[in-house]
Amino acid sequence: MKNIDALLDKSGTAFSRWQQEIVFEQKKHGKPGRRNRKILQQVRNRQQKLFSAVDEGRDALAAYLRKVLELRSGDEIEALPFPREQITPGEFLNPPVELEQELGSAWQNLSPRLASRPLFWLLCHITWIEQGRFGETGNLLKTALTGTDRDGERRTRNFLRRTGGIFTIRGNVSVFSDCLMARAWWRWRVAGQAAHAADEINRDEAHVALHFNRPAWEELAMLSLRRITVINQPRARAAIVVRMHRRLGEVGKIQKQDVKRVAQKFARLGLRRSFEHTPISELV
Repeated sequence: MKNIDALLDKSGTAFSRWQQEIVFEQKKHGKPGRRNRKILQQVRNRQQKLFSAVDEGRDALAAYLRKVLELRSGDEIEALPFPREQITPGEFLNPPVELEQELGSAWQNLSPRLASRPLFWLLCHITWIEQGRFGETGNLLKTALTGTDRDGERRTRNFLRRTGGIFTIRGNVSVFSDCLMARAWWRWRVAGQAAHAADEINRDEAHVALHFNRPAWEELAMLSLRRITVINQPRARAAIVVRMHRRLGEVGKIQKQDVKRVAQKFARLGLRRSFEHTPISELV
């Protein structure tokens, strides 16, 4: 992926500006009212341009995205190879374990540095849209990328989340949880790391545990990034994944509260023990 860094540098400012200008954020603009009616109308006009591009189909949508990112028509996007000719809107919105495994295997050489950037995933989505991976007609693209809700703000945020994440609002966690293709890769990667660090679990078992409950996965990502970063230690995270797998087997479900409770215990344990020198079975 030789040219991707150049495209990220080239489009970074335009990408941030577009995300900020196409959503109406009450924290920044205040509640819709007479004072900011003009701003709200401008946002709605920008949103309608996105919806019109989606309705027109893959070529129009890809051209629209290239334009907002200030890419030239000749700028080649060296996107990740897509392992299937096409997936359905249902498979896109909720990738089954088997599809996530295919995506992870196809993208095994992807670096975490790139995978953590929403703009990288949007660039990939442009190529995948051009290739018709999510369908060619407006109806298919609408169902997959924006949803069919009549609320324009909700549809816009759906699109931003699903194609890369809303970094300007959700921060780093968005790419781990909201961007569906990125989430698939990250779960596949974490599952592999857990299996490598702990003999008690294999990659498929770890992946099923991470895939089973989106709130539990999102809680793990949130804690890793913002609150209890000590669980990023490979052996600690592996022990948590093993516990999630066992919990799934014991009671048939995993709650995000379970993940939070175990992570908090690791935070306290980390004050007096070295995870690196503690047997993994004891951590589990």
